[in-house]
Formats: sequence, C-alpha cells, structure tokens
Amino acid sequence: MNKTKKCPACGRPIFHHAQVCPYCKCETHFTSVDEETPPPTAVEEEPPTPPTTEEEPAPVEAEEHKHDESHLGHYIDHLKRDKEKVKKEYNKKIKSKYSGSTILIGSVIILLSLIVLGLYIAVQSMEQKTFSLSGTVDNTMKEVLDSVESKLYQSSTIVAKFPDREKHCLYYLQDSHLRIFDAKDKSDREIDIPGLNAKAVVDYNGSGVLNAYLSSNKKHIIIIASRTSGNTEFGLYRLTTDPDNAILEFIDRGRVMPEKDGYVVRSGMRVANYDANGDKVSGISSTEYENMPKEKVDNTPKNTQEKKVEKPKLPSRESLDEQIKAAPINIDIDPPERPQRPEI
Repeated sequence: MNKTKKCPACGRPIFHHAQVCPYCKCETHFTSVDEETPPPTAVEEEPPTPPTTEEEPAPVEAEEHKHDESHLGHYIDHLKRDKEKVKKEYNKKIKSKYSGSTILIGSVIILLSLIVLGLYIAVQSMEQKTFSLSGTVDNTMKEVLDSVESKLYQSSTIVAKFPDREKHCLYYLQDSHLRIFDAKDKSDREIDIPGLNAKAVVDYNGSGVLNAYLSSNKKHIIIIASRTSGNTEFGLYRLTTDPDNAILEFIDRGRVMPEKDGYVVRSGMRVANYDANGDKVSGISSTEYENMPKEKVDNTPKNTQEKKVEKPKLPSRESLDEQIKAAPINIDIDPPERPQRPEI
C-alpha cells in the first residue's frame, strides 16, 4: 500500500496523511488519520420484534447524520491543531530571525557608544581648563608650585601656573609688580618690563602694573600697566610664557578696557580692538597712527597785496569856520518876481 503522496505546493513525496509539508511548510489538505472512516463494528442482533400490522421505518437517516457530524467535528479539530502547529513554527522562525538581528544591532550600538565615550573623554582631557600647557606634568614641580601658590593666595593674584617640565614656573601679581617663580631653580624675581622693551613705560610710583591675564592660547601674558600718574594713559603689552626666553611686545597705549572677548584701547578719537590673545581685530593702533603721513601745514604768510582805498578826510570844524569867513556874502534884497497871471 502506497503511503506517500506528492505535496501540492513543492511536489515532493510526503506522508499521505501529512497536513503540513516538512519541506516547504505549506498546508497539504490531505485526509488525516482521524478522518478515515472507522472500520465497521459488529452490531448485536436485536431480538426479533413481534410482527405488527404496520411496518415502522428503520432509523437509518439519524445514524448517518450522527456519523457525518462526528466526521466533521474530527476534521475541524484536526484543522485547528494543524493551524496552531503552523503558527508556532512560524513564530519560532520569526523569533529566531529577529533575535539574531537584535543581538547584532545591539552589539553595534554598544561598540559605537564605547567609541563615542572614548572620544569624549579624550577631548575633555585635552580641553581641561588648567594653566598647564601640552607638556607632561612634573609632580615634583607641581608640588613646589602648589606650595608657593598657597602661600601667595592671600597677598597676591595668581596669573598663570605651568607645572610641567617645559615651563615649570608661576606668574603672579604682587604690589603692582609682575613676578615669576621658577620651580626648577626655586628662584623668585620681578619681570623688568621696561628692560625687556624700550617702548614699554610703567609708572611704578603710581599704579604700576594694573592687571595681567593669560591669553586664550596659553602662549602669552597680556599686561596692562599705567604709563602716567593719575592713570591717564595705559600701556598694553604681551609677554611670552617661556621663562628662559622672555620676549615683551608693545601692543598699544591709551585707555585700556578689558572686555569679555578681548581689549579695547581708546586714545582721543582713535579706537582699536584686540582679541584675548592680543591680536588686533579692528581699528588703528598707536604705532600705525604715528606712522601715518601727516598733512603739511604752510605757515608762511600769504602775499596778499590789496590796494588800500584812501577815504576822503572830512574837514575839521575850524577849517569850516575859516572858509565861511573868507567867502563873500551876497545878499539879494529885491523880492523875487511873481509869475504873471494868464489872460482869460
């Protein structure tokens, strides 16, 4: 007896009662084992009934109806079981598929998060707001500078600290003087501003060095110093932060006003703007103003030869009296003639 049939979807031989093809997973709608007609059972013979005048019909239709209902119920139950089986297998495949993709996506996200976190930590370590430059911090020099800073905290203003092997120094402002402490040889000295640049003028008898700031690029110290008594004029200077090769640059002079992003220098009608590094942004500096060509002024008197118009002199009263006396007096006694009347 042949127990295989061809799958209506893929055509492969499968079990003749299989409801789902094991190859293509499609429903076959074959007749299941439960749907086969059960073998006929032996029916016990009923005792003969006494003959009647009228023959009663046998209940054949009722038995056939019950058999059809039982057959249909078995078929519906089998369909439900096959449907649930197919649904479970489908869900299992979907879950396995999406679980693998979810694991892959999750691992990629975790990897990217770790990379971003590493970059963020690196950037924060590079952009930390400290006074030290890119050199390696020397713990020994750092301890020395920290000790000096704690001693100068109350009496001085700390401008910049470089606890590294390249700079190894501390700049601070004390009693209107800019000083530097070198942690390498543990020396403390004043920065001679006029001695570093001949154009630098500082009135130490007055206010001296008013303030000093570390530039945004950490390469210079911007100095504001009083040039004249009464703080009528300031000087703006830029000092390199290399203790072994200090270079002072004259920037401008006038009334210096520190701003949020730089400095403004005013002198008369002239205005110049500088950024936090001391570089000019706009305006005219005092050096540029002095080098501008001046207009020549001709102080020679103009050769204006204007003709003088002599006004006639009025005679004096004495001369008038003499002229009246000398002039002959002619008196006409005769009355003037009357005009003749016209004849009518």
